Amino acid sequence: MRLTTQQMPLMHKKLLITGGTSGIGKAVAMASVQQGAHVAFCGLTDEGTADVMSARIDSDQSCFFRAFDIADQGQTRQFVRDAIQALGGLDGVVSNAGTNFFHGIETATYEDIMRCFHVNFFPAWVIAQETYEALKACGQGKFIVVTSIHGTMSLPGAFPYDVSKAALSAFVRSIALAWSKDNIQSAAIAPGLVNTPLVADDFSKTTDPEATWDKYRRWHPLRREGSPEDIAGLVVYLLSDHNRFITGATIMVDGGLHVQIAHD
Repeated sequence: MRLTTQQMPLMHKKLLITGGTSGIGKAVAMASVQQGAHVAFCGLTDEGTADVMSARIDSDQSCFFRAFDIADQGQTRQFVRDAIQALGGLDGVVSNAGTNFFHGIETATYEDIMRCFHVNFFPAWVIAQETYEALKACGQGKFIVVTSIHGTMSLPGAFPYDVSKAALSAFVRSIALAWSKDNIQSAAIAPGLVNTPLVADDFSKTTDPEATWDKYRRWHPLRREGSPEDIAGLVVYLLSDHNRFITGATIMVDGGLHVQIAHD
């Protein structure tokens, strides 16, 4: 079936998505191909790739995938170069890959901190370096980063994760200042509690997982967690041509968590 509807906001867009095999990244990759985009995505393993591939609505849609550790800068750079070549250009980036690193300031080691930044922050910078020329060439490039509410609100013992996520918000501001002259827009999305496999696995290790879910839900004024699809819908908009005037912003998608002064 050929793509025909002009209502699809990502039709024929060429997108690069990291962490695209699970959680928010997988939802973004699936939503993108469902909206007609050509997608290059990566993950630590190939689990979940079939779901993304099968979401395509046209057999001519390109889907380029590679499994590797995003903390490896050399592999990350090579993936981006190969992805741009495979797609024949690039219109947008979603730097989503990341993981939790929760330690106390007094107990965290240098290795803990560096591993956190090598997964959560440095890949975004490396990808920006490698995609700049392609995003500039497309004429209306988008660089989107998935950060976290932890970038602006902290929990005890959540260092250095909080710091790495805060750095991503500063990073998209830097992109806005440096690349707006090239009509490249940037934005960070800061989710609150989202029901991803990573979060579910963390909660499953607590004494009472359901009580843990309930506690965190109560912190959010909407009294529920978000879904990966809740985040993906906003990403689709930010990558689309409808988004013409957002850059350098960090957008809270957190069920209202950031407006509460205290938690019960």
